[in-house]
Amino acid sequence: MNTGSATAFPAPSHIALLHRGEAEMQDVALEFLRIGLDRPSEALFGFGDPSRSKRLFRALELGAGRDLSPEYRTGRIVLGRADPDVDRMLEGVIAPLEQFRAKGFTLVRFVGIVNWNVPDFPPPEDFLWLESKLSEVFPRFPVIALCLYDVARLPARAIAYGALETHPLVVSGGALRQNPEFVLFERYFHERLLRLPWLEAESARDG
Repeated sequence: MNTGSATAFPAPSHIALLHRGEAEMQDVALEFLRIGLDRPSEALFGFGDPSRSKRLFRALELGAGRDLSPEYRTGRIVLGRADPDVDRMLEGVIAPLEQFRAKGFTLVRFVGIVNWNVPDFPPPEDFLWLESKLSEVFPRFPVIALCLYDVARLPARAIAYGALETHPLVVSGGALRQNPEFVLFERYFHERLLRLPWLEAESARDG
């Protein structure tokens, strides 16, 4: 497995895209979404940072050279958003996936734009729980989930604990590969989430 082409992404899958800046992200994400846009049996699902998600899908529309409002109206394209409450955020991912399946779409192309420690996102430890949990959820659906991690903007802990430890597959440097750093949910919960260094530091201060 050595190609980073969006045509080679397996389904179902949960993939971290490590990119540097908006332009590099759009090169991969727009190719990934355009493939689905050209296939009426596939649905598109943007999620996460709402402003950046809207910009990405606006670029998709401009590249397609046509108005995509009919796809939004029929529910073929859905833009979800993050929520500070991680349970609501998880439901905000699962409910549309169930709706896509009920409508008969054969594949959902999910693009999750990651943010970190900002008001509209869950706290970092909750977000990490969500990313790990999604590696259990996504295999239940016909979905390719591409989570976008900007290594130029996000802190190193977001990349190490989020991109690398919660995704079975990673795209980096143009190559798609199995991720040897991936940790299954149960182990991740007990061995990582309960021992995050910033939580241990807070506990030490409180103690």
